[in-house]
This record gives sequence, structure tokens and C-alpha cells, in this order.
Amino acid sequence: MTNAGLATPEIQAQLIAEALLSADVGFLVWDEDRTYIAANACACEILGTTLEELLGQPVGGHTVGGDALVEQAVREESTWGEADVERFDGGGAVRVRYATFATRSAGMPFMATVIRRL
Repeated sequence: MTNAGLATPEIQAQLIAEALLSADVGFLVWDEDRTYIAANACACEILGTTLEELLGQPVGGHTVGGDALVEQAVREESTWGEADVERFDGGGAVRVRYATFATRSAGMPFMATVIRRL
């Protein structure tokens, strides 16, 4: 395949989707109701949960100071920092570095957060 073949929107979408699903950083997508609607396996592992348990949960609900961090991210449309997150499985707190930003998918606005355990 030539580089020109790689430049098609369909191929790019597939390459990016597969890269995000297998990345060693957590990737989470949330909606205007501030609930998780998508996540990769690494995000679930960091948070101590399954995808099924995570979907529909409130963003920031397990994060120290989570409500304020979520509102800041929505207001600024981009933010980054560090936070302590209580694992869903009761396995204690983990410290993560995060970056949150506004994005669009299927023409609809969403927020995305990338997390990495420190």
C-alpha cells in the first residue's frame, strides 16, 4: 500500500481506532451528560473496572476533586494535570496524569480524556 492509500479517511479512521484500542494509555470518551460512553482496555485496567461497568458512570465520580476538574475541562475545552482516582474495584487509589479535550465524533461534540498511571 502506498502512502496515498493510507491517506483515505476510512483507512485513517481504522488505523487510529486500532491504535487507541491497543495503546498503553487509557482513552475515555464522555458525553454532554458527563457520563462515559467509550473507553479502551488500558483505561479500564487503570480504573479497575470492566467496560460494561464503566459505561454510563459519571465522569469524575471516582476522582478526588472530580466535579471541579470535570467542570474546568468543559469550561476550558482542554485541560491537563494529575489526579488521584479511586479504583472501581476497591483496589485503592492510583495517581494518574491526564489530558482532557473537546472533540467530535459522528458530527457530535464529546470530551475525551487520556490517562496514564504515574
